[in-house]
Amino acid sequence: MTKVIKSTDWGELWAESEQKGTVSRQSKGFGTIHQGKILDVGNKYECWTELRSGLSLTIIEQEFIDDLVWIKDSLDESECGLSFFLSGKVRIERHGLTDETDESVGKYYSECNCDIKETEYWKAGEKYSRIYLSIEPHQFFPNFSEEDLEQIPISLRQVLMGVKVQPYYHQGKITRQMRLVLRQILQCPHEGLMKRMYLESKAVELITLHFQQFQEQDVHDYSLTVNNLSDIEKISQAKEILLSNLENPPSLMELARQVGLNDFKLKRGFLQVFGTSAFKYLHDYRLEKARQLLVSGEMTVEEVAFRVGFDSRSYFALAFRKKFGLNPKQYFQHRQKSV
Repeated sequence: MTKVIKSTDWGELWAESEQKGTVSRQSKGFGTIHQGKILDVGNKYECWTELRSGLSLTIIEQEFIDDLVWIKDSLDESECGLSFFLSGKVRIERHGLTDETDESVGKYYSECNCDIKETEYWKAGEKYSRIYLSIEPHQFFPNFSEEDLEQIPISLRQVLMGVKVQPYYHQGKITRQMRLVLRQILQCPHEGLMKRMYLESKAVELITLHFQQFQEQDVHDYSLTVNNLSDIEKISQAKEILLSNLENPPSLMELARQVGLNDFKLKRGFLQVFGTSAFKYLHDYRLEKARQLLVSGEMTVEEVAFRVGFDSRSYFALAFRKKFGLNPKQYFQHRQKSV
């Protein structure tokens, strides 16, 4: 038998189970534990801990009575995170973003699930466990310079640089070092504040190892060459798509799909053809377009920022000053005086 539930059903089942006393919620120190039997669904254990501003850790264990199709049809906020699978295997389709993907032992993924609906397929009787790190980029990476941002994945960088957030999903392999850290998290020997500090250090270590894997992949990708004329034309087409959608550009994966390349080939090809990453090219073009709009004098600084795709006016001012030596308002006033 296969059971189908939606996000709203899940909330109602959880509330009913709490009412009947089969599940419980307990606040403990810096975290919260939910555990017990969800009526007609299965057993669940979830331990959430806030580690610091912009970073939390959740340990999740669950087992279902029947095969389950879970339709997540309610939209989440722009949550970025890393999910490490310790046991079990689940198939997930992120509609409009990925085909069905297997998430299983030895794999982890990085994601931003804004505006993405999911369908998940779970098997009965199988024990599932994972560790999930939730990251709020603006709080976790405060005051990073542009040079610093170049060292983190573009998917997080776009959030920090004040542009519209695009959903993404990337799967990686859990390395030996990651396995060690995950085991240390599960076997944490401390309580209270010491536990929080210990878990925070381990979470940051996992994020660092993820960034290292990202950088190593990029070095490998960029060491390859793109010589095929057809691929070069597709890369040029990708550039035109970016520049014609300044306010709401597609994600790298969606852009690759539109031009018929995989995202790795698009990344390394863009660097070869244009001498920089697709995101940096778009960033510089936005600033140049903003400069031209300010010179025309037909729009306010705030209107210019949104026209070229910056959601954050403060970041727009910072990036503009770094490139042109004046903040947008000063540049606008200077140009008006010289006319």
